[in-house]
Amino acid sequence: MTAIPLTDARSRFFDLVERAAAGEVFTLTSRDIPRATLGPVPTDDRPLLSAEQAVDIFLHHQMDAGAWDAIRFPGDTIGEDGLG
Repeated sequence: MTAIPLTDARSRFFDLVERAAAGEVFTLTSRDIPRATLGPVPTDDRPLLSAEQAVDIFLHHQMDAGAWDAIRFPGDTIGEDGLG
């Protein structure tokens, strides 16, 4: 992680954002005190629900198996007891 003074970051902002989007992480400092971190946006590999699945959840307060499978990660155990 590279430390960059805020005064330098201000003049190089767009370059730093592009580099962060490519995977670099920067610590922005003020008087050598870390103030913020600039880095790539984390991605979520979970697929989005379809409109029909979202409406079903809203109307019936429960999910069909396809909707449930769409948001679960391997190893999730929530809902396997029938309570959630």
